[in-house]
Amino acid sequence: MKRPLTLASLLLACQLAAARQPAPVEPPTGMTGNPAEQERPPRTVRAQVAADREPALTVNEPMYFVVGGKDGDPDTTARFQLSLKYRIFDREGDLARRLPFLRGLHFGYTQTSLWNLSADSAPFDDTSYRPSFFWEWGDMVETGRFGGFVRFGYEHESNGQGGAESRSIDTLFVMPAFSMDLFDRELLFTPKLYTYVAKGEYNEDIEDYRGYADLILRYGNDDSWVVQALYRQGTEGHRSGQIDLSIPLRRRIFARTGAYVYFQAFKGYGESLAAYNQESELGARIGIAFVR
Repeated sequence: MKRPLTLASLLLACQLAAARQPAPVEPPTGMTGNPAEQERPPRTVRAQVAADREPALTVNEPMYFVVGGKDGDPDTTARFQLSLKYRIFDREGDLARRLPFLRGLHFGYTQTSLWNLSADSAPFDDTSYRPSFFWEWGDMVETGRFGGFVRFGYEHESNGQGGAESRSIDTLFVMPAFSMDLFDRELLFTPKLYTYVAKGEYNEDIEDYRGYADLILRYGNDDSWVVQALYRQGTEGHRSGQIDLSIPLRRRIFARTGAYVYFQAFKGYGESLAAYNQESELGARIGIAFVR
């Protein structure tokens, strides 16, 4: 005999069915059904300095190969740069646990060459070698839309030559970086401040042309174009400036790493260490970059 279907029995059946349903799975922290509320990927600079994400061996300064010339100079020249850094201690190793300040210690190496493609035998006009030891800590500032990191240490720079062609400096530097979101892109200011602890015999007046600071301003994001400006001013008023513009050719592999059309323009003193006291006319080069 079937019982009549009543509102009370229908509500009871719904309650019993609901009780048999498995409990909903909570989304991971920082993840919701709303894509706008999901955890954002790290910014350009934070992806390189975040303590839990940075691999031991990673990129440092831009790596590129560009070709072009200078106003009033018929020669075609290439400029290329390689740059890496290596975190010396494992952050979770026994020594780093006992001496936490070792976690941020890095070895860096950057090599920049100027190659004269027009001259007989295509000689290298100059190559500078920059090994360094430095400490780096990420997320120094993290307040709302602002973030940053700090790096400080020792750097040697030389052109590997002897005699009157030799150029070399040793510096102690500090480089704070201040980052903020501006119109959905990252604006990054990184002044590199340094003092000379040693100078080569043939470049003792280098501060007259290079000064004591590199002022670097960078704007863009990893998925689109990035423009970077460098400005130096020596103690005697000698100036130099450089503009770098990169546009991605493919999806990035890691932060700042992929394939990019790379444009570079320079004007002023010291495009190379060997020519630190020589002024260059406006020059422009274009090529490819793998790190920007």
